[in-house]
Amino acid sequence: MHKTLSGALAALLAFGGTSQAQTQAPSQASSAEANCPLPAVAASANLDPVPGSNLVTVPVQINGKPKNFLLSVSADPTRVSQALVSDMKLALGRRGSETFLTGSTSQDDSTARDFNVGAAIQATTVNAKNSPDGEGRRRVAIPSFTIGGATGKDLVFAVARDNEIEKSAPYDGIVTGDFFKQYDVELDFAAMKISYLTANTCTDPHQIVFWPHKEVAVIPMNLVDGKIEVQVDIGGSQINAILDTGSAQTVMRRDIAENRLGLKAGSPQMPPAGDMRDGSGMQIYNAKFPQITFAGGVTAFNVPALIQTNGMTHNLHREATLGSRAQFKADPRIPALTLGMDVLRQLHIYVVYNQKSIYMTAAD
Repeated sequence: MHKTLSGALAALLAFGGTSQAQTQAPSQASSAEANCPLPAVAASANLDPVPGSNLVTVPVQINGKPKNFLLSVSADPTRVSQALVSDMKLALGRRGSETFLTGSTSQDDSTARDFNVGAAIQATTVNAKNSPDGEGRRRVAIPSFTIGGATGKDLVFAVARDNEIEKSAPYDGIVTGDFFKQYDVELDFAAMKISYLTANTCTDPHQIVFWPHKEVAVIPMNLVDGKIEVQVDIGGSQINAILDTGSAQTVMRRDIAENRLGLKAGSPQMPPAGDMRDGSGMQIYNAKFPQITFAGGVTAFNVPALIQTNGMTHNLHREATLGSRAQFKADPRIPALTLGMDVLRQLHIYVVYNQKSIYMTAAD
């Protein structure tokens, strides 16, 4: 069975004969799974589009004041911008953690799609000191932080560096899943909503995917340095890819494009991207991949990508190496492939961590 995803990407959900159980209608699910409980909602929040971009932000409140944080689905620390620290005169932080209180925890089959139920959530915060840490990162105290009806008290946040949030960025911080590590996450880009859900114990994909749907893809995934990694196939080459809601575009590292896929810089298949340069001043190139196929059977067609060597922002905090001459350690390499929001916004994604799986349907 096939269903074309909406939008210019024209991605396709494709399944073979071995996926018959995954493509049956929800009403045909086995009786053994008929009473599979719906997950409870720890927190749910709207997503707002960033004008002129594929990125989305999450409305939050800091000390009762509305702010917008860029959505980044990872286990990295939630960060506030340096501009926000100055504007709100936030004090240096102390070590601690707190509990988010979100209200009722019950949910039944009659609950509406945009339910407003939740749980008590233990927010694991960073270890904070009254001075920068070993990486030169400051921490600030946040007396009150609210996201989607969940409010935490006396939290400590990391302060973003220049290469994480630019001064001109149209958001005040980056919100990740570090508060909700024990919860699954659902990204509904059609309804523009994110939900954190209690761990799912079902095994039937159509019971796990509780929203109206037809086809379901099940994609194996791993957490690597706090980021969601899946394996994709491009032209017969297996490449590890990071799902990054904080990236507006899909990006491939240049050595992967050249050494694994045989692309050549400056060729018609990999032309320069105008005057675009990465954070180290190296030329960025364009490419278009006819197909990117996930391990679970999802294929995206005609995917445009940027080809670059380094991250986009120059790192002012590089650590010097010892020697007879002043040298700097190389910045960490960017991922082999980053699938950005130009791809992800075409999908409805449900990350079930204890199963190490992503359940995926078309966004609409």
